Amino acid sequence: MLIAVAVALVVGGRSGALYELARDAQEQLLLSADRSFITTYLLRFVEWIGFFSHQTLLAVGLVGYALLEGTEGIGLALRRRWAEYLTVIATGLLIPYEVYEVLHRATLVKVGALLLNLAVVVYLAWRKRLFVDV
Repeated sequence: MLIAVAVALVVGGRSGALYELARDAQEQLLLSADRSFITTYLLRFVEWIGFFSHQTLLAVGLVGYALLEGTEGIGLALRRRWAEYLTVIATGLLIPYEVYEVLHRATLVKVGALLLNLAVVVYLAWRKRLFVDV
């Protein structure tokens, strides 16, 4: 499913239909009014590169995430220990970003998402005793 969305991003980005839809959504939802520090500098970095369009960068990110999730799924189905480590690490990757967002502008939803993500990572690591002998 993620790879299909990535292909749709690349194809839709070339026709301009996706750009028009995103621009209309941004105007109607006022998404440009609240850009975070990370989003602003990420978009500046992408513009600086100049080679990738935003749709292409999103498509590459989606394919990478699809490969990560597929690898996790196959490893967990085969009951491999490395897949358990990969699951905990992949789940914990968003924690620094969530901490930054809570420190930048705390809302109940952001704090709840951070606490939930921390609880899931701690539970997975503790339940499987992943980092006990490390």
